[in-house]
Formats: sequence, C-alpha cells, structure tokens
Amino acid sequence: MPTCARSPSVETGLYRAAVVGCGRIGCGFDDDSRRGYVASHAGALHRSPRFELAALCDVDFDRVRQYSEKLGVEGRYRDFRVLLDEESPDLLSVCTHADTHEQIVVTAADAGVRAILCEKPLAPTLDAADRMIRACQQRGALLFTGHQRRFDPAHRAAADALRTGALGSVQQVTCYYTAGIHNTGTHLLDLLRLLFGDALWVQGAYSHAAAPDPRDPNIDAIIAFEHAPRVVLSACDVRHYTVFEVDVLAAEGRLRIGSHGFDFEFEAAAPHPRFSGYRGLERTSAPFEVDSPREFLLATMDHIAACLDGQATPCSTGVDGRMALELILALKESADHGGRTISLP
Repeated sequence: MPTCARSPSVETGLYRAAVVGCGRIGCGFDDDSRRGYVASHAGALHRSPRFELAALCDVDFDRVRQYSEKLGVEGRYRDFRVLLDEESPDLLSVCTHADTHEQIVVTAADAGVRAILCEKPLAPTLDAADRMIRACQQRGALLFTGHQRRFDPAHRAAADALRTGALGSVQQVTCYYTAGIHNTGTHLLDLLRLLFGDALWVQGAYSHAAAPDPRDPNIDAIIAFEHAPRVVLSACDVRHYTVFEVDVLAAEGRLRIGSHGFDFEFEAAAPHPRFSGYRGLERTSAPFEVDSPREFLLATMDHIAACLDGQATPCSTGVDGRMALELILALKESADHGGRTISLP
C-alpha cells in the first residue's frame, strides 16, 4: 500500500533533496561524456522535475565546490549532520562508502528525513543493515537501496513475464559480471532476485578472474532460486573488458539482458527451418515493452517522488538490499569452505 505521503514545498512544488558523497556515483559519473545518460544521483536530482537539489556534502570540500558550481547548488557542506540541521531535506541520497552508511542513514532517519536512497552495498554486515532498516521503520522513513535496475520499467516487465510464465518454465540461466561481488555482483544478485524470487541455496568459489580490489573478490557461483532451479554466475577480469549479462533459456524462448541492462534481446521458440520435428530459436521482439532511451536514475527519482506522494510502494527497499548482502556473505562463506552448499535464509 502507498505510504508516507508528504507534501512538496509550497514555494516550489518540489521535494527538497541532498546528496552526501560527491564521488563517482554521487556526482562524478556524469563527467564521462560517453555515457549518454544521467549516471549520478546529483545529476538525476538536478534533472528531475520533482526535486530541488538543495545541497551537496563531502569531506573533500573541493568536490563539493566543483559540483555545486557545475549544478548550481547553493547548500555546500563538509558535515552531513550540519546539512541535515540546516536543509531539512525530504530525500537524502547516501553515496559514501558502505562502512559509513549506517551512521548517515540512522542519523537522517532520526532527523526526520522521509526518504533515504542508500547506495549499494547497503552495509558491510547484516547486523548493520538490520539497524538501518529498524531505525527507518521506527521513524517512518522510506529506505531505498540503489540497485538501479529495480526502478527500470523494462527490467520489471521482464520479471513479470518470467513470473507469470509468459516465457514458459526456466531451463537454464547463465550470468557474467566483473569488478567484485560487492561492487557489481550485488547488482546482479538483486536482479536475479527480482527475476526469479528468493534464493534457496548457494555454492561459491573464488574466481580465477582477478578483481580490481583484493578486498572485494570475484566469486563464481551456482545458485538455486524459487523460480530458477540453477543459475550460474561467472566472473570475468574487468581489465580486459566490462560485462554484465543475464542469459535466460526458458521453454518458450530465450531472453538475454546485455550491455549492463541497456540491451534486451529475445528469441522465440518456433519450428526449426532445417530440422523437421524440432523447434529452434528465432529472433523477434520481446513479449513485453522495452522503453528507450533507458534512464535508470531518472526512473529512480520518479519512483521515489511517487512514494513520497503516497502513490507508490517502494520497489527497492532496505530489506531488498539486506537480502542481496545476505547472498554475498553466503557466497563468501561457501567459497571459504571449498564450495560448501549454504542454505538460505
């Protein structure tokens, strides 16, 4: 049910927003002209017709100055506590390192912030994630996790098609990712939960493909989900190229989500052109709508505004972020014990 309805500013008709953390996902990804889409929280809030980007905050004040001038933001802070006291934002985007998330999120909830968008991974531990979720529940704050694909209509439509059987029963799923199980793997694991329901068990092994940060390893895995009996994850070395791909072979066709979620390809099962009595796969349009252009973060801000309006229910919650973290930790436990099967939850 819609919750947490709140009126926007009488003066502007907009919800006030602030970003804590002016690194890449907070601000800097939009400096990359090749991206061709809005790639940072600050950029999305600046472009959103529903929000006023009122303030930026970072311990590196040079970053604050740089991006405030670029985006025309008046509120400039080193300390997020001062920001909360002086700006009273309706939405706080938390784009700092994971080990700082709990303090910022809990303080924001205590300060009366009504919506908090926390970047992934939600927290370094399940206990920290639980404290964040509990604080927001107790204060009536909406906690969103920044797994962007959940906010994208095409990914949600694909999930609906799979869940309703439009593609038939799932036979096999193969996935590829790079750059660490916490960094990129969390997006993949959350997407798999969206597509196939909760995980039942995992088996993990540390990958031979190197990860850029030794503290965040690549893990190869086999995972069983409610609606997909076997999903295979294979990590690759991002020094060669970046890849994020999900390949679903179902009874009535094949769905490939490639190019980090920007490309959807579908092949339907049809009479084989060469082999009588068999069906093959024939390229056709997907049995669901795929919008173009794709703007994950703009869709994120639209959804959060709708939740603040009381017209939508959060689609990517703190609980979703916690469950992705639980999967990551289970995979690491399995890898530490020679690929032992770890049951969930």
